[in-house]
Amino acid sequence: MVCYSLRMMAKSALSFQRVAKAGLLGIIFAVLATLFMLILGGPSRRVPQVSAPALPQAADAGVKGFSFVQSKDGLVDWKIQATQAQVFDTDAKAVLNDVQVTLMGPDGVTMTVAGDDGTINTLSKDFVISKKSGDLAMVLNSGYTIYTSRFTWDNQKHRIWTDEPITIKGPRLEVTGQGLDAFLATQEMRVRRNVRVGIH
Repeated sequence: MVCYSLRMMAKSALSFQRVAKAGLLGIIFAVLATLFMLILGGPSRRVPQVSAPALPQAADAGVKGFSFVQSKDGLVDWKIQATQAQVFDTDAKAVLNDVQVTLMGPDGVTMTVAGDDGTINTLSKDFVISKKSGDLAMVLNSGYTIYTSRFTWDNQKHRIWTDEPITIKGPRLEVTGQGLDAFLATQEMRVRRNVRVGIH
């Protein structure tokens, strides 16, 4: 009985080892098959596709000697001129280079300014003028000059505004601050904050 049971135990141990080896070989074969499939699948299966970035929209027209005049009650309200412009019909805008603006107010008050770059909305007639380095000089024929790097014209409110640092120079007066709202029609100017006034 003892011999028989030892033989049975030896046989069952051998069969268990065979099953374990067969299972281990099966796992190894499955891993190798998976690796083989990935290698055959190439990099497109392992690396996600990346969409190409959208290219900038091409201008509908390029214009040399761009000019835009806004009139009110038969009189010129303001005019903007640029050496070059790229016109985008879909966005209703023109991107300007080498810009000059003249604003005309009542009672003969005018303001002129020249900048490096600008953008005008051809529907609302709002525009932005900026300088690449240094400040724009907005010259009023009343004797005052406003210096800032960038300003926006709000055509509906007839307002010049900027969030940038500003300096206003006039006869025996200098005002500095941050941000400006100016109304050419009423000749009102409001510096928003950090105001300093110097009298010479």
